[in-house]
Amino acid sequence: MPSIAIHRLLVFVFLFVSLQALGQPRRKEISGIVIDTAGTPLAGVNVRLTSILDTSLTVSGNDGTFRFSNIIGPEFRLTYSMIGYKILERSYPATFPGAAMQLLPMVLPPQQTLLKEIVINRIQPIILKEDTVQYNMDAYHVRENSLLEEALKLLPNVQVRRDGTVIAHGKQISRVQVDSKNFFGGEVLTATRNLPAEFIQSIQVIDYYGDMANSTGIKDTEPEKILNIVLKEDKKRVLFGQVTGGGGTKERYIGSMGVNNYNDGQEFSVIGSFNNTNTSLFSYGAPTGAGVRDRGNADLTGMMDPVDGVNTTNSAGISYSDDISDKVSVYGKYTFTNRKNSTVGNSVLQSVFDSYTIVNQEAREVNTDNINHLMAWDIEAQLDAQNYLKISPNISYSTINSLHHSNDTIRNRGIVSERAYRAGEEMSSPNFDMDVLYSRNFHKPGRKFVLNMQGKYAGRDKLEDINDVFESINAITGQPVQDGSYAFSQEVESDNQNRVGRLKASYVEPIDDKSILEVSYEYNYTAIDSRRSVWDTGKELFVDSLSVDYAYFFESNRVGLIYQMEQSKRFRYTLGFGVQPLLLEGRTLDADTTTQHRNVNLIPSAGFRFRINDETEWSIEYLGTNNQPNFSQIQPIRDLTNSQNIIIGNADLKAEFVNRITTRFRQTKMGRNQFFEAQLALNQIQNKIVTNRSNPSSTVQETSFRNSSGYFDARGYYMFSTPVFNDNLQLNLNGTTDYVNNISYINDEKNFGRNFIYSQAVQMRYTLEDVIETELNSSYTFNRTRYSLRNWENRDGIDANSVLFGLAGKGYLSDNWAFGFDLSHRLNTGYSSFVNANPTLLNAYIECTFLNNNMALLRFQGFDLFNQNTGITREVLGTDILDVRNNRLARYFMLSLNIRLQKYPSKKS
Repeated sequence: MPSIAIHRLLVFVFLFVSLQALGQPRRKEISGIVIDTAGTPLAGVNVRLTSILDTSLTVSGNDGTFRFSNIIGPEFRLTYSMIGYKILERSYPATFPGAAMQLLPMVLPPQQTLLKEIVINRIQPIILKEDTVQYNMDAYHVRENSLLEEALKLLPNVQVRRDGTVIAHGKQISRVQVDSKNFFGGEVLTATRNLPAEFIQSIQVIDYYGDMANSTGIKDTEPEKILNIVLKEDKKRVLFGQVTGGGGTKERYIGSMGVNNYNDGQEFSVIGSFNNTNTSLFSYGAPTGAGVRDRGNADLTGMMDPVDGVNTTNSAGISYSDDISDKVSVYGKYTFTNRKNSTVGNSVLQSVFDSYTIVNQEAREVNTDNINHLMAWDIEAQLDAQNYLKISPNISYSTINSLHHSNDTIRNRGIVSERAYRAGEEMSSPNFDMDVLYSRNFHKPGRKFVLNMQGKYAGRDKLEDINDVFESINAITGQPVQDGSYAFSQEVESDNQNRVGRLKASYVEPIDDKSILEVSYEYNYTAIDSRRSVWDTGKELFVDSLSVDYAYFFESNRVGLIYQMEQSKRFRYTLGFGVQPLLLEGRTLDADTTTQHRNVNLIPSAGFRFRINDETEWSIEYLGTNNQPNFSQIQPIRDLTNSQNIIIGNADLKAEFVNRITTRFRQTKMGRNQFFEAQLALNQIQNKIVTNRSNPSSTVQETSFRNSSGYFDARGYYMFSTPVFNDNLQLNLNGTTDYVNNISYINDEKNFGRNFIYSQAVQMRYTLEDVIETELNSSYTFNRTRYSLRNWENRDGIDANSVLFGLAGKGYLSDNWAFGFDLSHRLNTGYSSFVNANPTLLNAYIECTFLNNNMALLRFQGFDLFNQNTGITREVLGTDILDVRNNRLARYFMLSLNIRLQKYPSKKS
């Protein structure tokens, strides 16, 4: 009996201990990262965890990460706090599988409410972060009812052109985000000409290296410049909009409408615009400044109306953004645009040969009608703590109808050809592309796998009706040149299909706390099918020699290793090496012609960034990339679309390989509100695809293509911005230098074309609050071209100079009345007399505001009062020098009315 009792006692104790063990809560690990609205990790954030069983406090590290261990509560709450940032709280269940939970990144917005006990005498206007320059808008005086475009003009090293293009730190802005989400698909104009400046807390200029780099942390590509607009906390729930209408002389009109609704992260916008004033969406008001070069991105100011021809534009769009669940966000847009353009112009094309130059003077008129539909969406899903998925489909469809008339006079030594050309074109282009990004984080911090897949389809159906007649005579005798007459009417039908695929897989392994290793594989695929049929409509014959049915295929595989070390916030370097086999193949569909090229590229890469101090940094990078030939260069036919310049494709072309070295120095002296940046980029191209020009008859040229060595270019810029005396007077200096050592062939003889372009611009901006705003601008551009082959007609080379002066201002007569003007003069030398012009342009307006909160603005304005608006450009490519002069919108007057509305929802109790 005692043994039975002891046995029962042991069983009872075992069951009791087992139940106690089963009831013991599992201990778990919680980790995460804290970032700001630019995506930069925040160090020193206090993170407090509380539950019914736990209380713990930690601080985020230098990389923004934090971690809690031995958490046993069934659910927990995290509180994030840091001086200068808003305090946030989030609750989480602890019922997740496994022993560790990786939280989604926590974004801390800047604090908007200042404590009463704190007095700030001056707000720091610029904050320099790793890849971000942030402008705090409270440090800048922006007038009431201004839009984002007006606010951008106040920022150092940010310029806004007349057409709405935004140049920030020497590079064009490609996308705009609002609170880190694309606004209207990222369209720059729609954002800058819609968003009220009073809603904005800060503007961030970001070097964005792409979603892949953002996921892996490896920045091995050329970044794009984007803007991120951080809204004020009390402006995240607002309904606002505007309506504009106006009419003027010369039957000019303008109208636009926009409604935007923000509701704590949800955004819905509808816009529409119609005008015949060369105005992009929601442009309202006169331009400011003058003195811009027509091409290039580094000029300081915006030339008045840099759009060639006269445009009639009708457009509409819808944008939507929302978090449809805790894990899924969607945002996207649909836009419709119908643009009709009529351009009348003159041009001079100088084609330099070894001992002579062919000069083509052309007077032309081009009318186009373009319709475009575009739908673009992004879907982001944080599937769980470790898995992230982003899907980005885009669909577009466009049609173009155009009519081209021109009359040419072509001179080659003693031969003169007169040519009449007419071409009608109908083209439709369906396009579709899909981008998928998948990222998985493993339990070990920093270890991750990223997969990026892209697929694109582009089609083009084109029908051309061409009539081409010319006749050549001897300029001395006046007699016709034998075989110098040509008359051809042809109908050309083209059907092109382009399919592109790309896959990149990347595995990232942390070596230690300061370094990571990436192993990647990338596959690229391009396939083009082209069918071209030509009929001689005069003889009603199918021209077999000018028709083609051709397929082109490009394939590359790349395996690479990249090692990145970040010893501290001040020093980071990247070393990489890749092996890339290439296959380029072309064939006619009947297999009569087949070409194939194989090659293996060894691609080293390197990057170095040194942050000298909190205000100064220097970086240098090397990148290697491939450029494949385009289809017009490889199709094996003679293209007689232009009888004076016959194009002959070369199916044996190889892909180019580009070596690029870029170095940049940037310094921001925050106490002085000064900014300096300089960049130099060197490019050397192996197997450069160049032209081979020959002149088999009097004025007719034939152009073919071949690979060559010897090409390189060097491009640099600098910019400097500083206040003078005080913040009311701002000085901006800007300079660019381009040197291109181009390669071309003339009658199979190699020719080096050395093109040097230098531009220097100065801008003085003075602002006296609520009294006057004025800008004084000046720029000088020098363009020189030299050739290695001796040419008796151009043995001293070809030079062109352009000097521009501009003065713009706006004065406030009272709280409700203002006037403004924009004056510029351009002086050109070295251009052909056939296109040369030295226009003086003047815009002026007077306006008044009325109704509650000055919500209505009535303006009377005059454009191009001297009636001299013309556009002149020079472009150098190989042995061709093209000078162009086109008409632009001429003098007219307009009366317009703009009404802006906004409504805030009632505050929650």
